[in-house]
Amino acid sequence: ILNGHNHPQPVARLVGEAVVLTVLLGSALKLDGRFILQTKTDGPVRMLVVDYRSPGAVRACARFDKDQVTKVIESSKASAGALLGHGHLAMTIDQGTDRSRYQGLVALEGGNLEDAAHEYFKRSEQIPTQVRLAVGEELSSGNRRNWRAGGMLLQFLPKDPERARMAD
Repeated sequence: ILNGHNHPQPVARLVGEAVVLTVLLGSALKLDGRFILQTKTDGPVRMLVVDYRSPGAVRACARFDKDQVTKVIESSKASAGALLGHGHLAMTIDQGTDRSRYQGLVALEGGNLEDAAHEYFKRSEQIPTQVRLAVGEELSSGNRRNWRAGGMLLQFLPKDPERARMAD
């Protein structure tokens, strides 16, 4: 996905993080259908969309202002939060035409996608959850970019629902 576009490195890294988060959440659902992650913000990267279709088809795109991204890069503050800015993150589960869609929203307040996922699980699902995302670039022969990405989604899932609300 990342090599198919000529995004600046920080934007490509952000798209990679969005893809990893989408695949983690989409594959955890154990259902046939689509999981869509979408951001809409006031930052240089105005929109990210990642579409996961079970059992593993993924596509992604980003809409960004190249000049604003360049300014952020030149200021040495090319973090995900600086690129995203403020807005919202929507996560949509679509199980097909015969079922209702579910959509969860969480605010993006200058943080990264991990922060937004933590806030979503804290507020909406109320399941103790940790998400870690990693995207990196390596150079191979001929200075060709090879991207690597991965992530972990850890959840505390007790048998007793009341146990989830208690501190350990």
